[in-house]
Amino acid sequence: MSIRVMSLVWESYPGGGSDLLALLALADWSDDNGRCYPSMAAIARKTRLSRSQSQRVVHQLIIGGFVAVIGNESGGAPGSTRQYRINLSMLTGSANATGSANAQEGSHGCGKTGSTHATQTVIEPSGTVSGSNSDELLVSKHADAATPAEQDKKKTPPCPHQEIIEAYHEALPTSPRIRDWTKSRAAHLQARWREDPKRQTVDWWRRLFAYVAESDFLTGRVATDSRKPFTASLEWLLRPENFAKVREGRYHDGGQA
Repeated sequence: MSIRVMSLVWESYPGGGSDLLALLALADWSDDNGRCYPSMAAIARKTRLSRSQSQRVVHQLIIGGFVAVIGNESGGAPGSTRQYRINLSMLTGSANATGSANAQEGSHGCGKTGSTHATQTVIEPSGTVSGSNSDELLVSKHADAATPAEQDKKKTPPCPHQEIIEAYHEALPTSPRIRDWTKSRAAHLQARWREDPKRQTVDWWRRLFAYVAESDFLTGRVATDSRKPFTASLEWLLRPENFAKVREGRYHDGGQA
């Protein structure tokens, strides 16, 4: 058990509920560098959750960047467990999370969880798109990303990757479906989420995807003799330059970048 890591989790983790409980459980087994390796059954017992719930919660911590798999990613030999490391830099806001807290260290074994490349289920499309989404999403000279100092004043909540993916599927049913949520894709979404506090709600992303749905060009409703229709994928939308152009209205009302 590392008192230092436990204290960091208590003081700095922005979430709560089962996520916080699972992260505290991992911290209870970790050494001062955040490394641990309990079994999933042990995590389930400590958090008072079912095994499947524990796997889901730990997986959310992984895709949110708070926990990394550092060994036995595929489970290893029979009887072996995955090895994890709590990402201390996510809790301290520092790229080098060493420090000199008064701590006693110890370690214990850590278990298996879901794959870091999650396969998403298909969500049935629902609702219709209104024409009033652009006002809040277009970039203006007065309202865009907060300054670093402003962002530092407020803890960044964990990015709900799965909920945002579901919102994308619902608003854009004809766009490419997400099957594998790779580390690269997750990193792009995490970056866009952290850039501006206004983006740190699922509702903001629903409005963005509804706004995208209003674009004939981004949804494959524009074709010429020389070019097939283009349909924007979530991965394409999350790339920095594309993300900025979409919010600037470059693909709406006939405009293209």
